[in-house]
Amino acid sequence: MTGVLHLLRRPATGALAGQVSAALAGLVLQVAAARALGAAGLATFSLAYGAIVLATAVCSGLVGDSLTVLDRNEPGIRAGLRVSALLVSGTAGAVGCLFGLVTGVLPAWAGLLLGAATAAFVIEDTLRRLLMAAGRFWSLPAVDATSLLVALGTLVVAARGGDLTLASFVVALLTGQSAAAVVAWVLLPAAERARGPRRRPALGTVFSFGVWRAAAQAIRPALLTVLRLLVVAVAGAAAYGPLEAARVYTAPTLVVVAGLGSFLLPYFVSLRPAGPAAGLRAADRAAAGLAVAVAAIGLVAIGALPWLGPLITGGDYPLPVAAVAGWSVYAVASAVLLPYSGLASVHGGQRRVLALRAFEFGSLAVVAVLVLAVDGGVTWTPLALTVGPMLAAFAVRRSVLLPLVRATPARPATDPVVA
Repeated sequence: MTGVLHLLRRPATGALAGQVSAALAGLVLQVAAARALGAAGLATFSLAYGAIVLATAVCSGLVGDSLTVLDRNEPGIRAGLRVSALLVSGTAGAVGCLFGLVTGVLPAWAGLLLGAATAAFVIEDTLRRLLMAAGRFWSLPAVDATSLLVALGTLVVAARGGDLTLASFVVALLTGQSAAAVVAWVLLPAAERARGPRRRPALGTVFSFGVWRAAAQAIRPALLTVLRLLVVAVAGAAAYGPLEAARVYTAPTLVVVAGLGSFLLPYFVSLRPAGPAAGLRAADRAAAGLAVAVAAIGLVAIGALPWLGPLITGGDYPLPVAAVAGWSVYAVASAVLLPYSGLASVHGGQRRVLALRAFEFGSLAVVAVLVLAVDGGVTWTPLALTVGPMLAAFAVRRSVLLPLVRATPARPATDPVVA
């Protein structure tokens, strides 16, 4: 019993629990969309949801990573973080509103609400990152449970008035994320909720670090958005729907990656005094452990596909085995890259990491060939995306971290113990 309690008190366990709850909330909402909207409707929802995730990733890198690595207790930096969060959320909200109105996939009123939902999503994620930076990992499940329950309650109310539509899910996103943001604010330590000062924000300091992290964080959501747009444009929304459903089905494989990833960045910050060599040893262990764990989850997902697949789609359309396997392998590749990119950023290599992650965009060339020239190639596109992160992980370790280790004098090899 004592061992269990000690495990539950570990920051890594809390970080993983927080990401499990966040992934569960997103998974349930996407499963509801898969069952209520059909293959074509799910594809359209995934485009809108993916755009929101992309905006959130930008803020997470610019503000979330900055408040973790920089000294947010310094007044100028604290003010800079707040102003940056307001700028990104406001811009994302305006773009979301424009997207909803111009594309015509939503009624005008729902298009306006899409902008509000995007801003709420960004703000809620920033407050979650602040909870993580403050060590309040076990507060995250309460935030995510609020988001899920309020969103599902909104959908239940909407279903009583008729069939669920894309607009119903936009309203559910808005109410769920707004309620979760309020809960996150209440659960923050009092010192983190301090309102001033806002004068002389150190925007230069925040942007000099955060803009590179924001660009890096945006790569993966941007790749998925381009993948969706490419497949929908060439093969149609109905063809992409099963591919997106396969991604939703394999989403738990990314829970381990996201959970420990949210813990790894502050952990590498704590290792910084011990030097880059200690950090590289920790990154190697993390990459190997994450890869094995994610691969094991992927194998279980493939084996359980005949029984669990119909739960995602309601039996309306099958999940392609090749797509499920491809998304699982892509998750493994992402897991290998994560520790190396995080460690390099902590040691000031975020610009080079961003440049090397351009390998991930090279995967889109393979995707384009599969979609345009190979019969049935759509189902293999997730596997094609794997090439990019694997090459990027190798390049970051070899050309950024190893030279940094060689250039730094050796220090005592005493890695801090995470209690």
